[in-house]
Amino acid sequence: MRAALAIAGAAAFLWLVHRAGPAAIADTLANVDPRRLALCIAIEAVIFTGYAIRWGWVLHAAGGHASFGRLLGARLAGVAAGALTPGAKVGGEPLRALLLAEAGVPAGPAIASVIVDRGLELLANVAFAGGYCALFALRDAAGARRVVPVVIASGLALTAAALVLRDRVGRGAGLVPERFLPALERLGGTKELLASTEDSLRAILFGRRRLLIGVLVTALALNALVFAEYAALLAAFDARATLPELAGVLLGVGIAHALPVPGSIGALEGAQAAFARAAGGGAALAVKAATAARLRDLLWTTPGMLWLVTGAGGGSGGPRRSGTTAGEGADA
Repeated sequence: MRAALAIAGAAAFLWLVHRAGPAAIADTLANVDPRRLALCIAIEAVIFTGYAIRWGWVLHAAGGHASFGRLLGARLAGVAAGALTPGAKVGGEPLRALLLAEAGVPAGPAIASVIVDRGLELLANVAFAGGYCALFALRDAAGARRVVPVVIASGLALTAAALVLRDRVGRGAGLVPERFLPALERLGGTKELLASTEDSLRAILFGRRRLLIGVLVTALALNALVFAEYAALLAAFDARATLPELAGVLLGVGIAHALPVPGSIGALEGAQAAFARAAGGGAALAVKAATAARLRDLLWTTPGMLWLVTGAGGGSGGPRRSGTTAGEGADA
């Protein structure tokens, strides 16, 4: 199935390149404004700095500690893995926890910190998706109406999952029902690891409510920077997008990354073409938006892959700590 999806995505990508014309794409790349591209990269640096600091807050509340460099590198590696594997960019979350555990952070706090950090980030993403739909509706109300049910369903599902998680942890019912524990153990998990994760979640969810609000506010602020980043990136490609068109670009990115296509090849470009057409931007905006979105994915993915390949993500980043061992976290 993965091979079939990859082939289908590549075929869609080649068809879109043919439709747009290689010459138009080459011209788009040749006319990139380096100053605006540098501004985009600077905004990205601020965004990832914020990601690392925010995760550090959550990890500290869970009872763990890691250096800023380790948090930043693990976050970049997680983004790379999430971008290259199907599954709405959550494929990199287990890798983030693993890299912390290999650095000596107790596995329970490492896993709990990733769950809380990613969960609040997803809630912020859904909130912004609703705003993008409202902006896009100014240009294409019918198209926005087709996307709104997906956004609402996502928000309700995330909220329900958060409430169920909080309820189970609060009353000590455990994250995993008893009937699934044998399967978890076959995958390398242990009851001790699960108990450590639950204790860390309990410490965050019931002992640090102000922190949770601060993390959510930070996630919303970083989403606003992502909006500014896309505005700068499109300007670098000389794409003078209106607010509804910019919202359409961001909706297209979100939908493409939710599809089970490795690397979103074809899906990312196709979504940009569809939303640009719906927004009345024409073929030129579609080509520029698709090229800019793909360049951004490469800018976000490459540092994380390099961090892993060069060995920076290895297990020598810190001393082993007491409690659940890093080895148990690696097995899980």
